[in-house]
Amino acid sequence: MESLTSNFEILDLAIIGGGPSGTAAALEARRHGLRVALWERDRFPRDKVCGEFISPEALPLLQSEIPETAALGAEIRNAEFVAAHGVSRTFRLPRPALGLSRRRLDAALWKACEAAGIEAHEGESVRSVRRPGSGSTPSAAWEIATAAGNIRTAKALMVACGRWWAVEGLPSPARRAALQVPGDWIGAKAHFAGLPARGSVEMYFFPGGYCGLAPVEEGACNVCCLVHRQRIGERGAKGMDDFAGWLAQVARLPALERRLSGAEQVTAVVTTAPVHLARRQAVQGGALMVGDASGFLDPFTGEGISMALHSGRLAAQAVVKSLSEGQGDERAAAIYRQNLTQAVGRSYRIASLARGLLHGPVWLQGLVTLPLPWIGKRLVRETRWRGNREANLA
Repeated sequence: MESLTSNFEILDLAIIGGGPSGTAAALEARRHGLRVALWERDRFPRDKVCGEFISPEALPLLQSEIPETAALGAEIRNAEFVAAHGVSRTFRLPRPALGLSRRRLDAALWKACEAAGIEAHEGESVRSVRRPGSGSTPSAAWEIATAAGNIRTAKALMVACGRWWAVEGLPSPARRAALQVPGDWIGAKAHFAGLPARGSVEMYFFPGGYCGLAPVEEGACNVCCLVHRQRIGERGAKGMDDFAGWLAQVARLPALERRLSGAEQVTAVVTTAPVHLARRQAVQGGALMVGDASGFLDPFTGEGISMALHSGRLAAQAVVKSLSEGQGDERAAAIYRQNLTQAVGRSYRIASLARGLLHGPVWLQGLVTLPLPWIGKRLVRETRWRGNREANLA
């Protein structure tokens, strides 16, 4: 494995964002001997609005990169759907999944990058990027300027800083869409203690939203919801510090109230808004988009973390291939775009259809609790990551 020799060395790959997608990309690229630098504006540990459910497809990657941290997670063997009228159905997952907090997951992946010799800049944001050149002939290299006043040069650039990234020098479709179309959804989460373990991820559906419960490490439970603004009404975030009480008023779902009764909220509420549920472009201005930057899949699918990890790895493999051929990032972009479409295109279509349940009447939401086990299993199967574990580099 090559070592970094100086701060002025040209990088093979620069990555903006140190969450699961960015760190997975950095580790994969470094494994192939690339010179990699990674920037994260926050400091670890830090929290994120997330279901904190890690599907079986992602476990081999985590067990390889951060085995000790993965071993701390709570095993999840079942999925339970609860409709607004109180009827519930439970089915067995094809393989055990894992519940692990983002505070623990993200910090462990970041430390793995540092241990791998990746140039990791924690607490330093990227201010701008550009491709120096004249006229319509930009340089083949990227110039990355940080808020600290440092400037680095890289052959390829990856954006892995979530849905709301904004870097001068690149178009930001997420911010542009937010300005044009107000967001309809907000997400919120908090951890609770004192909830009897079921070994299940629990999904509580109500008109205009849903709430997911997933066990995480140390006996805690992550309670995360996605709610339409019409459901919240004028109440907004008023009273959200008492998350269970706020959910009781918003969801008006007796089964959820009973489940949270007596539980102790042990973390502050974290929120994010607006939430746009859609697939975006895999490449923007020549930079590869990974994780939520390439699209935000509905959290009820439970595939968000897995897609973040795999998309980062897939993008890194495309960069490795293009550099080995002596070609530029246009070749990497073409490879990545093709493979990402094959991997997630169907997932977004199926999730979009299932999302109709959230605005449908109670009887329509009740379809997920019919005594037909193939309904839940089909939803799980059809929204999984479909890419090969190694990129199609043809």
